[in-house]
This record gives sequence, C-alpha cells and structure tokens, in this order.
Amino acid sequence: MKKNLLLYILLGLLVLMNAFFLFKHFSTTDKNGPRGPGPGNFIAKQLEFDESQTQKFEDLEMEHRENIKGLLADIRELKDSLFDRLSDETVDDSEVDAIATQIAAKEKIKELETFRFFKAVGALCNDNQKELLKSIIKDALHRQGPPGRNGPPRRGPGEEGRPPPPRH
Repeated sequence: MKKNLLLYILLGLLVLMNAFFLFKHFSTTDKNGPRGPGPGNFIAKQLEFDESQTQKFEDLEMEHRENIKGLLADIRELKDSLFDRLSDETVDDSEVDAIATQIAAKEKIKELETFRFFKAVGALCNDNQKELLKSIIKDALHRQGPPGRNGPPRRGPGEEGRPPPPRH
C-alpha cells in the first residue's frame, strides 16, 4: 500500500511539473515570437528611435510584413504549380516559361516592396540615423548567410576551370 501511495505522489508531482512547464511555454506574452527578436527590433534598437519613431516604425513594419507574407504565399503557390509539372509526361515549355515569368514578376514586386519599406524607414530618421541605416543595409546586403546556404565558395584567382582537388 505504501509503495502505491509513493507512486501516486510522484505521478501527481510529475503531472503538476509538466502542466507548469507547458503553461510557461505556451503563455509567453513576448511579441518577438518563438524565434526571438526580429530584424525590425534590431533596426529600431540600432537607430535608437524615440517613442514616436518607434510607433511609426512598428506600423510600417507590420504593413510590410503583411505585404511580403502575401507575396511569399503567391510565389510559393506558383512554384508548386511549376514543379507539379515535373511528373507530367509532356511539358509545354511556353506554360513553364509563363509560370517562371509570373514568379519573376512577384519577386520583382517583393524587392520593390522591400526597397519602399526601407525608404519609408529612412524618412522617419534624422540625418545621423539615416547614415547609420544606410550602413546597416549595406552591411546586410554584403553579409553572407550561414555556410552552405549560398552555393559553393568562390574560387580565387587562377582557379577558374580547374576541378576541385580529390578528397581522400
């Protein structure tokens, strides 16, 4: 009887602990979401926006995110449509070309939307902040992503056309 009582107490304690951790995990009120602070938070912090600038920036960012989210959904749908044709016996090249053109048009709109967003952010900034924003954007454009995500490494001078060395 005592063994069962101890088991029930331990089981109850484990259930309570699990409930507590699940509650803490799912009830976070952090605006940043599960991935932490986003790039917008980084930009606002780096530019040291005042309260008015921060509010306007958050409004711009929310609108930008919604626009980009819609464009990304459209692009994903078009790409699905394109690659669904891989299993077709015969593929009409003009149809594939038309879908690729639509994808390119959506990508162009996405890039223009991003440019307009940063142009609007620049309009919020004072002169010092504008220079800092310009350097942040240039740094972001020239920074490489994580290894393995941008294709093969660039070759140095004189290495054009040579095969890679054998791996042993």
